[in-house]
Amino acid sequence: MKEFVIACDIGTSEMKTALISTTGLVDEVRRTYPVEYPQPGWSEQDPNLLSEAIYSSVKELVEKNLDKVPNIRGITFTSQMMGLLPLDKQGKPLCKMQTWLDTRSADLVKSLFSKGLIKIEGYQAKIILKFLSITGGAPGFSGKDNISKILWLKKYEPEIYKNTHKFVDTKDYAIFLATGKYVTSLDFAFINWMMHKKSHNWSSDILDMFDIDISKLCDIELSTANLGTVTEEFAQKTGLPSSIAVINGSGDLLTAAIGSGAIGKGRLHANVGTAGWVGCHYPKEKKDLAHYVGAIASGMPDTYFIVSKQETLGGGLEWFKNIMGISTYKEIDEMVGKTTAGAKNILFTPWLFGERSPLNDPYLRGQFFNLSMDHKREDLFRAVYEGVAFNLKWGLDIVEKLSRSKENEIRLIGGASNSSEWCQIFSDVFQKKVHQMKNPQSASAMGAACIAFVGLGIFPNFDEVYKLVEIKQTFIPDSSKKPLYDKLFTQYKTLYKSTKKIFEKLNKEK
Repeated sequence: MKEFVIACDIGTSEMKTALISTTGLVDEVRRTYPVEYPQPGWSEQDPNLLSEAIYSSVKELVEKNLDKVPNIRGITFTSQMMGLLPLDKQGKPLCKMQTWLDTRSADLVKSLFSKGLIKIEGYQAKIILKFLSITGGAPGFSGKDNISKILWLKKYEPEIYKNTHKFVDTKDYAIFLATGKYVTSLDFAFINWMMHKKSHNWSSDILDMFDIDISKLCDIELSTANLGTVTEEFAQKTGLPSSIAVINGSGDLLTAAIGSGAIGKGRLHANVGTAGWVGCHYPKEKKDLAHYVGAIASGMPDTYFIVSKQETLGGGLEWFKNIMGISTYKEIDEMVGKTTAGAKNILFTPWLFGERSPLNDPYLRGQFFNLSMDHKREDLFRAVYEGVAFNLKWGLDIVEKLSRSKENEIRLIGGASNSSEWCQIFSDVFQKKVHQMKNPQSASAMGAACIAFVGLGIFPNFDEVYKLVEIKQTFIPDSSKKPLYDKLFTQYKTLYKSTKKIFEKLNKEK
């Protein structure tokens, strides 16, 4: 008898709700919702649209698969991370959710964390050393971390802070809707920089330092934790039986790595969607503070994930596609296929919303560098492909150094992996085999399903994920392109040093 779980992947602008068996993807439905940018640096979402997307997508999936409902064992969630939503005592949102793209607290964070004469990587020495010793990391200067968002609300929206019963992230909100419980997972708590890295409890030392009320934070549980069954209300709105178990789940960054099959020590994985990352699992905590690369708690117990999280990768292509009036990505691929490696020496930086890693700088912005009269739009599109690859390689080099990974291959997921041209460029820039995964945009849901199967006791361990994932095609690096790409990559990194102060003067609020 086949057993199934439902995995809801709540992305930045799209939700994928999947029915997954112990052998792979069965069915999937999608919902879209907008991201709002009401002011420069602000990024918000309407939580009512998120809840409606959860209810309606699960209901549609159930109605399409009524014959399988008796064998659905559980539901789980994965989502974008570093979102902040304050809820009142009735569980009602007090305002819109700040998304992971929101940088409104950047200047506040800079003033709080960098004051003082003695500094380490721009941070006041006393503060950064305390963060590192307790949490294993520290908030970035981008202001995108949830501790920073809470401090912004506390300072500029004191009534909202006062009336907040619980602060929840995106997945936490879904868990609340399904169970009525306020629970987060270890990985979310870890990157909030308020949790003690050893005890896995909220740190009173960190919270007292910034006068944050611990009662406003969710309980912390493992990603594999069984949180009980769905509420009657959730069952009525979705058509699920009220006996369905809810498994805590994990952030999309962690579930995607599991869902790509990169679960062994040092096995490399990259995701290029709107944003993206590159990383690998590792048994110990590691960090490179200068480049904001480090290990966070994995969705797999007793494991870390060393990651370079980057803010705008595929989003840069989406932006340029729209302003150039191109209707399909196939057209772009065809254009890029007619160009030569190096894009005629154009360098594109995908820092359209600042950057987190390998450059911890909220003031950075995108650019096309070295344009001339002989360049055509296809050269610009190739420069976007290559610029994203250079940015990812920068993070990859640091991840490999920290993990001592000697892997000559990397598993690629996300929208960019649908492009064969882009996959080959990644392979040539990295000088590694690139595995294009089957169903690449469902990897997070697959990883979440694996967590659920382990949490329910259906899978004995995470090695069973290989039953769920499949490599579609492997791209082999062209060694003849290595000298050219190495030269351009060196200039790409130099470009940041040359323009950093200009970006800060142009984009820092006065």
